Amino acid sequence: MHQSTQKQKVQGNSRLPYTDCVAKKDAACVAALYTKDGVQINPGGVFSDLKTVYENNFKNGTDHIEIRVGNMSVINNDLVVANGETDIFGKDPKSGDATKVTVFWGAIDIREGGALKIRQLTVGMKPPPAKEASAEKK
Repeated sequence: MHQSTQKQKVQGNSRLPYTDCVAKKDAACVAALYTKDGVQINPGGVFSDLKTVYENNFKNGTDHIEIRVGNMSVINNDLVVANGETDIFGKDPKSGDATKVTVFWGAIDIREGGALKIRQLTVGMKPPPAKEASAEKK
C-alpha cells in the first residue's frame, strides 16, 4: 500500500475505537486497545494496569472525549507514531458541574495479533494560554 494511502487509512481509523470505548465508559474495551505490555504515562506516573486506570477515570467523571491527531508517521505496517490533543469531557463527581480538560498526547502503536494497538500512550496537561504582557511598562 502506498505510504500516503496507508497513513490516511490509519489516521482515519486509529483513534475511533478509543473514542467509542470511552463513550461507552467501558474500561475493559479501552484496555483491550493496548498491547499486552502496553503502558500509559501521565503526570501521575507509569501505569500498566490500564483497566483500573480507565475505571478510575470513569469514576472521576470522564464521560466522552474528542481526539485530534496533530502528526502521524506510519513507519511501516507494524509501527505508527502519532501525537495530538484530546478534549476530555465529564462531570465533577462532587458538584456535578460539567468539566472539560485538554491534554497533549503522544502514542506509539505496534501490530499485535493482527491489529495496531497502543504500546505507549503519554499524556500531559495542556497549560492555559499565556497571559499577554502589558503593552505599558512602568
